Amino acid sequence: MLNQYYYRELMKHVNILDNGAILIGENISVDGHGGRRIRVVTHAHSDHVNQLSDSVKESETILATPVTIEMIELLGYVSKSLKALFRLKARPLEYNQVFSTGVEKLILLPADHIIGSAQVMVDYKGYRLGYTGDFKLTKNTVIMKNLDVLVIEATYGNPTHRRPFKDSIPEILYELVNYGLAYYGQVFIYGYHGKVQEAMRILRERGVSEPFVLTEKIYEITKALEKYGFKIDNVFKEGLGRRFEKNIVFKHMTSASRRRLDGSALHIVLSGWEFREPFRKIDDHTYLVALSDHSDFDDLVQYVERAKPGLVVVDASRNGDPEGLASSLREKGYCTITLPGDPESQIEEYCS
Repeated sequence: MLNQYYYRELMKHVNILDNGAILIGENISVDGHGGRRIRVVTHAHSDHVNQLSDSVKESETILATPVTIEMIELLGYVSKSLKALFRLKARPLEYNQVFSTGVEKLILLPADHIIGSAQVMVDYKGYRLGYTGDFKLTKNTVIMKNLDVLVIEATYGNPTHRRPFKDSIPEILYELVNYGLAYYGQVFIYGYHGKVQEAMRILRERGVSEPFVLTEKIYEITKALEKYGFKIDNVFKEGLGRRFEKNIVFKHMTSASRRRLDGSALHIVLSGWEFREPFRKIDDHTYLVALSDHSDFDDLVQYVERAKPGLVVVDASRNGDPEGLASSLREKGYCTITLPGDPESQIEEYCS
């Protein structure tokens, strides 16, 4: 009974709304609008900037890493009419820098997902509360320990969503690109913002020196990231009339369905939704490579095992399999609930 009292006390300080807002303490809303004084954005992907316009209008402060604040504007997540107000309220917060609301102390911690991604840790009324946001479990992701509550993502929360080959993906991408350059002379790579920059880094680190040709938006983002230490050389904006003997073109994932299959280039689609094999052939001129910026199921479980929180809350407001992850964690002995949902009944059933 003492444990259930403890868990019920914790649930007074954490909640998840249907719109994806993670509510922490009494003043903080993360990755969704919760009508709180402080809005935090963990990273600049669309499902984490939910209702940002409402937060710009109603919240006192918008917190994010400097990179994320810049990317929010570059990606058009704030309308022109609200840009001035956003810039007034946006506060760049470096990793490990403390922000105090008066009753909560908040810090952002590194998360390996896209550039600028952060986890959120809050001290409030003697409790330590943490939210991972989206992350990939690498040496660059800090494990939040000594938490009373851990809120964790569940994008790949299904136990079948395992990638035992994940460490081999960078080398496979490199080999495929080299093959494409040798055989075709031109390679097209399709992915989402953040993931295409990761692919650029992988290739340059392995010695690929051919020109990168980028769409206007990808070029704009890549150049903007230089001030934060992400520097990729030999990049050019698409459509300027330059001709190269060999080159690699980076495009947003939405362009993949319109690729030209005339044998003039090799096409590589980057997807996290591949679990059977590290890469596979889609057609005569296209490969899919299982490059993900999320943790797979095993890494989600490993994060919890290393963090050892008092209570685990699985985010069920976004894509994924929150129930699959929650069930697996319960089997391992962790008091685990999913939100949005009924915390009282779940605590009664799973946390005795």
